[in-house]
Amino acid sequence: MTLTVCGLIGSPFFRKILTQLNEKGVDFEVEHLSPFGAGDDFTKINPARRIPVLKDSDNGDDWVLPDSTAIFHYLEKKLPEPALVPAELADYGRTLWFEEYADTEMASTIGLGIFRKMVFPQMQGKEPDVDGAMEVIRGKLIGINDYIDASLEGRDWLVGDMISVADISVAVQYANLSFTGYVPSANRWPNLSSFMQRIGARDSFAGPHVKAVAAFAEMKKLDVSPEEGL
Repeated sequence: MTLTVCGLIGSPFFRKILTQLNEKGVDFEVEHLSPFGAGDDFTKINPARRIPVLKDSDNGDDWVLPDSTAIFHYLEKKLPEPALVPAELADYGRTLWFEEYADTEMASTIGLGIFRKMVFPQMQGKEPDVDGAMEVIRGKLIGINDYIDASLEGRDWLVGDMISVADISVAVQYANLSFTGYVPSANRWPNLSSFMQRIGARDSFAGPHVKAVAAFAEMKKLDVSPEEGL
C-alpha cells in the first residue's frame, strides 16, 4: 500500500489529512500539487480544482480521490485505528457538524476574509489588505470565536473525550489564521486558546504546522493591539 497526499502545505485541508495520517501512525508520501495555474489534467481529476487529492496504490495507478472530507472518511474506513470519529451516534453527528462548519463557515471567513487578503497580495508582490482583514476580525470572526469557545466549555475536545475530525478541522483553520499574525485573545476566548495549545502540542498536528509556518515566515503580519480585546 502506498498512500500519497497531493497538495500544498499552506492549505488547511491538506494539513487536515496529514494530521489524520500522522495520528494513525502510517507511512505516506506527499506530492506537491498547486491548483494555481494547473492545466486541464487537474480539472479531470477534480472539477472543483481544489486540494488535497489522495492516491491509493491499492486501488490502482489511476485511482484518485479529491476533497478533504471524502478523503478523511475514506481513510477512516481503510485505517479504522485509532478512530478519529466517535462510534456513538449522537457524537458522530456532532462531529460531522463541526467538520462541516470548519470546512465552510470558518474556511470562508478565515480563508477568504483574512488569509487571502493578507497572503495572496504578497505572493504577487503587492501590499496586503490589512483594513479588509481587520474588518473581518472585528466583525464576523468574533461570532465564530464565541461559538467555538462556548463549545469547548468544560471539555478538552469538541465532541466526546477524544480528538476527532471535528478538532482537526477546526484547528487547521485557526492555524491558517495565525499565519497572518493574528491569534484570538486568550483572555476573551480562554477555552479556544487552551484548545489550540492542546492540539498544537501533538506531534501529528505540529509537524505539518511548523512546515507551514516556515512557508509564511517572511510575509508581513497583522499587528492587533491587545487593547482591542480581539
